[in-house]
Amino acid sequence: MKKLATILLTSIAFIAVIACGYKIIKPRLYLKQDIHMIAGSEHFIGTVGNLEETIQIIQSKLDPGKFYPELDIFNPYDGSLFPRDIASPTFIWEDWQPRTNLWLVSIRFDQNDNALRVLTDRKRWIPDKATWEIIKEHSLERKAYLTITGINRGNSYEIVSKSGIAFSTSADEVGTPIFFVQMPLPFARGKQYPELFQWRFGTVSSYDQPPVVMKNLPVCGNCHHFSRDGKTFGMDIDYNQDKGGYILTPVSEEMMLTKDDVITWNDFRGSASGKSSGFFSRISPDGKYIVSTVKDQSFFAMLSDPDFSQFFFPVRGYIAWYDIEKGIFSALPGADEHDYIQTCPAWSPDGKYIVFSRTGVDKKLLDILGGKDYITVGPDVRISDLNKKYKIRFDLYRVTFNEGKGGAPEPLAGASNNGKSNYFPRFSPDGKWIVFTQSPTGLAIQPESKLYIVPAEGGVARKLRCNTNIMNSWHSWSSNSRWLVFSSKTNTPYTELFITHIDENGFDSPPVLLSRFSAEDLACVAPEFVNLEPGAIRTIQVVGK
Repeated sequence: MKKLATILLTSIAFIAVIACGYKIIKPRLYLKQDIHMIAGSEHFIGTVGNLEETIQIIQSKLDPGKFYPELDIFNPYDGSLFPRDIASPTFIWEDWQPRTNLWLVSIRFDQNDNALRVLTDRKRWIPDKATWEIIKEHSLERKAYLTITGINRGNSYEIVSKSGIAFSTSADEVGTPIFFVQMPLPFARGKQYPELFQWRFGTVSSYDQPPVVMKNLPVCGNCHHFSRDGKTFGMDIDYNQDKGGYILTPVSEEMMLTKDDVITWNDFRGSASGKSSGFFSRISPDGKYIVSTVKDQSFFAMLSDPDFSQFFFPVRGYIAWYDIEKGIFSALPGADEHDYIQTCPAWSPDGKYIVFSRTGVDKKLLDILGGKDYITVGPDVRISDLNKKYKIRFDLYRVTFNEGKGGAPEPLAGASNNGKSNYFPRFSPDGKWIVFTQSPTGLAIQPESKLYIVPAEGGVARKLRCNTNIMNSWHSWSSNSRWLVFSSKTNTPYTELFITHIDENGFDSPPVLLSRFSAEDLACVAPEFVNLEPGAIRTIQVVGK
């Protein structure tokens, strides 16, 4: 897969080109015959009649028994399954034949021989809303066949290249909006300019970019999380030189964050020495508690490489909880052992269990840090160099919450003792599955990270089909347990968001790029499906410092 530097969000209409300009043709509501159109063309001049004649000439030149050099279809992937409520995607391809200067895009539906055909001189196409609804209607729970043919217009419409894929549309909708953050790269720039971060909240069904609901944050904001009902919002922040700060506030259309909304994990007085950063915090499904990593020490390095500009994992830490109503902190027995690192907690949907990442404390790594939370590396050092030098592997464990009393930790079968690092567990809302991130070593933003699925009680883990070739992580389930959103760098260092469908048996579909969620110069991370209506959050403002 070649990297795509940018995703151009242009749109097209049903048009025919005539000598005096463009004429809009009203789209048909259903496909009873072939539909022909020109998309994104700046140079193709002709009439409705010779458009159809041109397409017929091209079709007549196609030899079904001949092999044509293949072009690369970047989006969608072969076998993609689109949500019923998604806005039109960006069809993107690359043709490596220098003689091609025109492309015929054909979409054929298996219920008849009729097809939608687009003639374009650009290597991308975004259907308009009316066109896309037709495509979704005719591919609902059945395959549509996309073929892209490369043509040399200057040589009597010679066929130069050709490739095809299949896709379909699911009856399952996504339903809930996504909250996510866009951040500058490399990480050092974001750390220096936290005001460049922006948080967006939008739906996959919108033809506009998700609206920015929070920006110009005067402090460093990190991982965010919503309660299962969407009524409570929490976010790790560095507040007044306190890295253990945590914002906790009710959700409303116009949210005003003040110092009264801030708690600090440094108010937790556990037996372990040291301060708390309170990262990877998660609100319980009933909204009564928060769990977080406390008394932590991090192994951290900032890199100049924009692809992977930070190297991070905790070398100390355990799980503590906070009672929101009573305002009290406590360690969670079974996840507070000082000889182990315990982090990345996740609640089961019924609130009975916490699944978390655990590994033994490595004294060698502690000695390298020497009491600090970072190491300094040279400008040419890459994350692959650090992964070889500083290895760490986490297993997933499960412990009962038991109203904060905890219990005996048990390794989660399929996500432990496998010679890999396992982290970021996420329960499906129906309680059947856990999707987690696995990589050869490390924790967070790893080039070789892949998503795996395992039964919630443990069992045989399976690598998801949706994984791209580089970095797959920061995942979240839709409220109907049918869609998973995640981040990947497969197209660009500026991380993008993808979704995949997961059926009742835990089988997933190839990834679908959320192109309207992308940005040319900002990485999209930490997406979270939120159980709210679109527009339920319009602005989040920080009042005071």
